[in-house]
Amino acid sequence: MVDILVLGATGITGRQTIRYLAGHPERAQFTLAIAGRSRKKLDELVSSLSLPKSILVHVVDVTNFDQVEALVKNSKVVLNCVGPYVKWGPPVVCACARNGVHYADLTGESIFIRDIIERYDYLATKTGSIIIPSCGMDSLPSDITVFLANKALKEHSSNAAEPLYIGASTTSYEPRGVMSNGTVSTLVGAFDTSKQQLAQMMRDYYLSPVAGQPSPPARLIYRMTLPTTRETVVGGFFVMSTPNRAIVQRSWGLLEYEKLVGSGKERERYGPSMVYDEFMRQKSIFASVMLGFTLLIAISLLALSPVRWFVGRLGMKETSAIFDKKLENDGSLTVINVTTSIPSSAFLKPVKVETTLSGKGDPGYYLSPLMLAESGLALLLNRKTLPALSKKGGVLTPATALGNTIVQRLREYAKFDIRCEVVEENHKSI
Repeated sequence: MVDILVLGATGITGRQTIRYLAGHPERAQFTLAIAGRSRKKLDELVSSLSLPKSILVHVVDVTNFDQVEALVKNSKVVLNCVGPYVKWGPPVVCACARNGVHYADLTGESIFIRDIIERYDYLATKTGSIIIPSCGMDSLPSDITVFLANKALKEHSSNAAEPLYIGASTTSYEPRGVMSNGTVSTLVGAFDTSKQQLAQMMRDYYLSPVAGQPSPPARLIYRMTLPTTRETVVGGFFVMSTPNRAIVQRSWGLLEYEKLVGSGKERERYGPSMVYDEFMRQKSIFASVMLGFTLLIAISLLALSPVRWFVGRLGMKETSAIFDKKLENDGSLTVINVTTSIPSSAFLKPVKVETTLSGKGDPGYYLSPLMLAESGLALLLNRKTLPALSKKGGVLTPATALGNTIVQRLREYAKFDIRCEVVEENHKSI
């Protein structure tokens, strides 16, 4: 029995996940295995990263369910880096759900997540398997910053008769790095689905067990005032905002549903009035408008199958020690969420929370694998501190399955800077 199994070891994200885990400060506390479809590439990976013989190496074909299940059932946590997930992911999730094995991945494909919810959520609750899709840049930062904002509001109103609930919550993304193969795959894959599926994927609360307030419509220019500095930041449409919103709304919906059936805690709820939105930060209004028009042109081109075929063949494939350092040292990610409470009897004026998550390194190819690795370690090493929903198992989200545990791990081990500040009459940092 191995503690952590990394599938898709020889791809860029798989390589970075393994590289991070192999050098982790807690390395002595877990065993590690890696798997891929090519023995030659696996051997090259082992040599390139100087992996010790204690790390087991397996050849597996993810299209062969028997092979997948034989490997999965002898693992405690599976970290899946094999995409596109809608094509290769379901057998892996099925094997985990059947055998009570925990699972996390880097998907941004909402159609895949909806599929595994419908097929394996109930089964996973019966076996105790915790399934957490979207544990990378898609969509952990969105999910966790809203979680922290809600936590801050509840702590700020801890002495009041009723807790503060979220009204509006908006997140700005500022990624600096290479557009990852996963993001490209998500965009291309969206056009390979039927028009009916695409329309469903775009709707509000697509992944949530209950529906809530409608989201604001997409627009060319977004504005958000930072309560700590009164600075107004601007931006344009963020191409991953739809899958990110779907994960945040699933977190909201899972907590609302728990309350509806009588098993949830009132102070964990985000509240029935929450409206979520996000955008990509730009330096100016002009840049925001240009981003919108560029995306419109790109989407129009992707509607053509020859263009999708060509784009699909452009994915980055480089893996080397020099490239490892480049991913680690170049690029950054800054995510800022501003959440505003709805008024209550104790707080007649809205209370604002500003939450920031930032990290150094390429967002898709370096920081995402770090988030995935720490999610897996949280599932393995920190079970006692995970939120109540994780005890039930099922297809969850980073916030509902990992909660404050992943925040602490990202701060301590992955060196993310995560801050949360409540702004009312006085400033209070947590």
